[in-house]
Amino acid sequence: MSHDDLAAGKARGVARRKVSFVTTLEDLEGRVLLSAVRHVRPNHAVVRQVSRPKPKVQVKAHAQVQIPRRLQAMNALRMRNPTINIQQSVNVNPTVNVAPATANSTSNSTSNPTNTTSYHDALATAGVTPPTTPGTAGAATTTTPPPTTTPPATSTTTTPPTTPPAKTPANPSGQQGSGTWTSINNPPVVTPPSTSTPPTTTTPPPTTTPPTTTPPATSTPPTTTTPPPTNPPPVTPPPAPTFPDGTILRNEQTGELGWYSGAARHLISPPVAAKMGITQAQTTSVTATVFKAVPKGNDYFPDGMFVRNQQSGEISQYSGGVFHVVSPPIAAKLGLDVNGLATISAAQYAGVGKGPDYFPEGILLQNQQTGEVDIYQGGQRHWISVAVAARISLTVDVLTPISPTQFNAIPQGKDYFPDNVYLQNQETGEIAQYSGGKNHLVSAPVASKIGLTAPQLISVSSAQYNAIDKGPDYFVEGMFLQNNQSGEIDQYSGGQRHWVSSPVATSINLTQAQITTIGADQFNNIPRGGDYTPPPPSATAPDPAATA
Repeated sequence: MSHDDLAAGKARGVARRKVSFVTTLEDLEGRVLLSAVRHVRPNHAVVRQVSRPKPKVQVKAHAQVQIPRRLQAMNALRMRNPTINIQQSVNVNPTVNVAPATANSTSNSTSNPTNTTSYHDALATAGVTPPTTPGTAGAATTTTPPPTTTPPATSTTTTPPTTPPAKTPANPSGQQGSGTWTSINNPPVVTPPSTSTPPTTTTPPPTTTPPTTTPPATSTPPTTTTPPPTNPPPVTPPPAPTFPDGTILRNEQTGELGWYSGAARHLISPPVAAKMGITQAQTTSVTATVFKAVPKGNDYFPDGMFVRNQQSGEISQYSGGVFHVVSPPIAAKLGLDVNGLATISAAQYAGVGKGPDYFPEGILLQNQQTGEVDIYQGGQRHWISVAVAARISLTVDVLTPISPTQFNAIPQGKDYFPDNVYLQNQETGEIAQYSGGKNHLVSAPVASKIGLTAPQLISVSSAQYNAIDKGPDYFVEGMFLQNNQSGEIDQYSGGQRHWVSSPVATSINLTQAQITTIGADQFNNIPRGGDYTPPPPSATAPDPAATA
């Protein structure tokens, strides 16, 4: 803020000077109040501002008012001028922007200099309630620039242009907020003020208002039109040619043979084709393109064929899609000859998986180390006891000795007994007929009826006897049985008993010698079938003597 002032009228010829001062928001508030009472203010009045407590307004910087030397000289010459003490007590809302106006007092050089009006009287005259808050020492004091002399007839208020505040030298008198007028021609020497650090004002952090999240508006998705595909669809290859299973395909270009099965062709190598005795008439000639269009599967070997590794000489039997090694003792037992085998390359031989070793069904194997004799049946070996071997009259020439390793590699099953033999428990003496892998009890009446003797029995240990599963009791087919309690007579046939009535018994001339009496429990355990019907009588040839 700046003023242009003429000191003491035209007679002094004072040069024009530019006066700048810095003020605070509180000082500006006081100046606004002064502008309301300027019509009652005396001429040549100098306003001295009394400090007061700072309002609860955050002020970013505290400005110090510095009085130019020219104003101090003029104030010294005009000590007569009245002063007004201002106690600032106006609280300004910091959110209101105030544009203060500067009150320029107009005085007449002929006015009475001794007339003094107090600040409280001026406020009362203007209808403003005087402030009651006492001033606080240490507040910033602002010196109002001297009034500008104008013609006495006119009293106007001039608003000087607003200029940015600039720092001015400190008051040399050491009294902040007041000054005296000195001689203009002999200005005093100003000592540079000491640099003071303005108080640090803590600015509270701004209050952050959390952003309000607006939910997205629900909109109906637009209908998406699927554009036509840019790339053409892939071309589906034509299906592979098909043939009936078992067809032998022949490539007319190379002569290669393939066995068609399961929608694939399986290579028939020349050695295998020769052993199979395939002729050209048995093949179906196709072009090389068609032959290659059929997917290729595993090599073909007919089940049961014996093949030989050309490199190692190993012999295997093909069955179930795998090779089963034929050891030299088994090959010798079978009488296999190299000329009767299909000798294939080592690569083709290695391309087929291997299963358990091969043994023909029912072959008698002997452990070379222990001498144990077993029979091979159903992929297992079954032990033949000495008693059983004697009953079936085994001789050494029917046995095939093999190594213990190969012998023990065969899974072991139950002991072997030939069907329809009679076994006797060595401990209890119980007799059973063995058939179908099960024991069928032979009761004493039945054994007596069929006339069993000791030479017909095979004595076995109790453990071996009990290891055999039990089936229904044994009865001879067509045998007549009688319940020892009820006397009922039934005929045994097909695993069931059939009741024989008295008339039927009389018609067939059934005698007691033909009937086997058994216990009631054993009798009732036999399933009951239909009644017995005797077969029709057979035709009897005429008596030649009667004819004669």
